[in-house]
Amino acid sequence: MWPGKKSSASLGTASAPSTPTSPTKPRFKNKISTIIDVFGSRKRLTDDGSDGELNEPVPPLPSSSFFHVKAKPSTLDRQRPESPAYDTPVLPKAQTARESVLAALSTEETNLRQKIKVVLAGLEEVKETGLDKETLQGVMADLHHLTSSKTIDSEDVALAERILGFYVKPNFEECLALWFGKSKATDDDIWARFGEIVARASNNEMDSWALNINRPRMLVALIILLDQFRRNMYRDTPDMYTRDHHCVKLVKRAIRAEVPAVLQPIEGVFLCLVLTHTENIQDQMLCLEQWTQYSKQLRVQDPLNVFDEIFKRHVAVIQRFGRFPHRNEILGRVSTNEELEFLQDNTFRFDMPLKKDPETGQLVFVPARRHRRVSVLGFEYTTMLPDKGEVDAEYDAAFQFLGPHGIVMKTKEQLTKQGYVRLGDTAPDFSCETSNGPIKFHEYIGDSWVVLFSHPADFTPICTTEFGETAKLKSEWDKRNTKVIGLSVDGLEDHARWIADINEVCNTTVEFPIIADSDRRIAMLFGMLDSTTFRHGERKGETMTVRSVFIISPKKRVELIFSYPAHIGRNFREILRTLDALQLSMKYHVATPVNWMPGDDTVVLPFITDEEAESMFDGDVRKELSYLRWVRDPSTRVLAKEN
Repeated sequence: MWPGKKSSASLGTASAPSTPTSPTKPRFKNKISTIIDVFGSRKRLTDDGSDGELNEPVPPLPSSSFFHVKAKPSTLDRQRPESPAYDTPVLPKAQTARESVLAALSTEETNLRQKIKVVLAGLEEVKETGLDKETLQGVMADLHHLTSSKTIDSEDVALAERILGFYVKPNFEECLALWFGKSKATDDDIWARFGEIVARASNNEMDSWALNINRPRMLVALIILLDQFRRNMYRDTPDMYTRDHHCVKLVKRAIRAEVPAVLQPIEGVFLCLVLTHTENIQDQMLCLEQWTQYSKQLRVQDPLNVFDEIFKRHVAVIQRFGRFPHRNEILGRVSTNEELEFLQDNTFRFDMPLKKDPETGQLVFVPARRHRRVSVLGFEYTTMLPDKGEVDAEYDAAFQFLGPHGIVMKTKEQLTKQGYVRLGDTAPDFSCETSNGPIKFHEYIGDSWVVLFSHPADFTPICTTEFGETAKLKSEWDKRNTKVIGLSVDGLEDHARWIADINEVCNTTVEFPIIADSDRRIAMLFGMLDSTTFRHGERKGETMTVRSVFIISPKKRVELIFSYPAHIGRNFREILRTLDALQLSMKYHVATPVNWMPGDDTVVLPFITDEEAESMFDGDVRKELSYLRWVRDPSTRVLAKEN
């Protein structure tokens, strides 16, 4: 007996209701009132499992394994074995009140009989003396919904089989990858194939699938839509869990109608998964209780036996914390220190992929993304950049940025593109969205110089001061025929709100564009990401750009690259000085010495001969060493001649 399972002695037995008048095939219009009479005198389980007990289980099906299941009919129709009654009131021919009502219905009303049986299994507990007004109204509404619901047709049956065929594969390895692999490709595939169907099921438009007791696989297909597919489609969002309560109600109703007894273990496991997903200890115990019945049908080597350990781990977590700590961040719940420490143990990280360890053969939860600890200014943080050992490992196809749009990049692709823009390279051309509208980079450059500079994040102190200063230097950029353009991994909406803050705080107007590089595509091209720049707090582990600066000439050539760490602000006056030096050198073929400022003497390039230098600079060359030759700033000489 599993821990927490109630014994029949502790639960007691429902009192025998007063014997109703034995019906003699009442006409259809009188059937509901007859059913209500029976409802008023019976007792049953509550949905939360706090009272009463499940029926004694029917004998288990013959032993079967995942790969050697008992032959089943080709359709969804399967006759459910005879099962014990809910109550045992004294009635003619030893029938229960429920069976008496069902026996009174004619053969041609089989569908109605099935619906009534499910309603009997789904009622709230009421006093033995009868139904109160509120409960009676609920019962009537439930009956009305069931009797007026859409009849299951061949299209429904075919759709249910298509869902089951997609999700229940021929071997366990395929099932493991599909159910627990947590692959974005799988999530997208489910969206494309079943998104519209999941929406219908989520609106309770397909609840009739859970009501046909003689077609129990219809219920399994519905549970897969609501419990499994929603976890794929809405991964890492609260919408993963919004239909869980409804799923639990459907499963409990099915249990009370003895549906699990006619399901194979590979089908019944989905009912158990619904229960193990709840944060209610009674539901967790009910899951163990149900799985015990299925596990008796499995061979020792059956891979489905892994669920025995999985379900027990879920129970252990709920017993300890009363909730699943790995859901706290998604649901906006504050984690305790004990929970944070607990989350470091992958053994109970049900939010991680379940994979087979190649060395031990055991199934273990492994991280979908590897984090690496780095230290900045004495503080330790987590970065999403991969370790060197991951480059050629299996993880190279699953490196994931935790960005707002769920962008996924391959590790190899990221590492390959990092740092491939070098001095003298032609700047990559790209199209992008900016705070000033869409641009094509080379067209934006035109015949101008460009300063492309990235910043770690909007709404941060250093970046705010930098962008304010850049905006104030507009006349200086214009004087040098230079356009400036910023970049970060934030979105356009954040850019717009942040620009308003900059304008207000810095008393300026930001007119230059800021690229919204949420998918890190441009940052990857220019190598703006490294292992020290990442978000923390709510967006912990999300990569950001460092403070990169690229000065690009009108020839679209990268002439200068600066890279600053996130916590060090740039000196834009220095950037202007180097821009002056680049423009002077390109125009007059001179080099600038240490600490050069505009107007200071320059030096002759080493590959220019003395004769060429004398001719180029009108004899104004001062030779200090054979390789160190000084010349006045050529721009000042030109100005002097013009004046």
